[in-house]
Amino acid sequence: MYIGWREIRRSAGKFGLMAGVIALLAFMVVVLSSLTGGLQAQSVSAVQALPGAGLAVQADASGEAVNLVDSRLSDDAVAAIGYHDPAAQPLGITMSGVGVGEVNSAVAVFGRAQAASGATLAPDTAQALGVSAGDSITVGGVDTRVADVTDTGMFAHSPVVEVPLDLWREVAHRPEVTAMIVTGEVSGIPGVTDAQGSARLDLIPGYTSEHGSLLLIQGLLLVISAVVVGAFFAVWTGHRLSALAVVRAMGGGRAYLLRDGLGQAAVVLAAGLTVGALAGVAVALIASGAVPIAITAGGVLLPVAAMAVLGLGGAILALRPLTTVDPLTALNR
Repeated sequence: MYIGWREIRRSAGKFGLMAGVIALLAFMVVVLSSLTGGLQAQSVSAVQALPGAGLAVQADASGEAVNLVDSRLSDDAVAAIGYHDPAAQPLGITMSGVGVGEVNSAVAVFGRAQAASGATLAPDTAQALGVSAGDSITVGGVDTRVADVTDTGMFAHSPVVEVPLDLWREVAHRPEVTAMIVTGEVSGIPGVTDAQGSARLDLIPGYTSEHGSLLLIQGLLLVISAVVVGAFFAVWTGHRLSALAVVRAMGGGRAYLLRDGLGQAAVVLAAGLTVGALAGVAVALIASGAVPIAITAGGVLLPVAAMAVLGLGGAILALRPLTTVDPLTALNR
């Protein structure tokens, strides 16, 4: 890409400005991707950690699944699910609070038959309350003790407290469980439907709309990056058609011009995306102590790769005139 390199050096300011715009877009995409991952973990980590293949929950009048806060499974429904799946386990979920004296913290209480006697707290919750294993606390106004302090995950942006099912029923003030953890699909039970695999996450209140909104913003940024790159190279190509016509008149082929133009676009994209991604990761790391952030290789590389592909796609469309440039243009005809 001899011509492309010469143009980049000769017009370093223009190409630097374009690379800066791409870097800004990459920065926003990487930070937003990290924030999306962090918010997702704060909503779904406790559900993702559940055993089994899916969850059987109450179905509403239209047959759709009721969310994990409002779902109620009667004893008959639990017995029917257990008949179809003998390994199924009951699960209770309710939003409540845990406290010591005048100090209280909002939590999601998970009731499971296999839970340790007492309450298992997340480290942040235990620290906020100033308690450790063996100390007395209240969960939803019910006296109990701290069985263990370990990572219990998050549910709908609330830390989870895991308790035995009997204690959960006292906290929730109801006998019906929320769901059944199943090992396979459950069908044909009146008033019951199931969600398998990642579909379980859709049962978490607010998760679908929150996650979908963040993904939509990411998608719009990716589209904007493609449009910006395409627009820049469309204008740039229009300004240099006469010069490129001279190259064609001297024997340069269309493929050569196209490779040169794409190489030029690739250099600008690579520079902008690299700077923007590194800056995004750095800012995300700094902000991780104040906001929920999850930095993963996939969360950084996938959106950056998508920006590169879409950016090159926009550049290809913008460079189409290179394949039709007329050598006679160099002769002002």
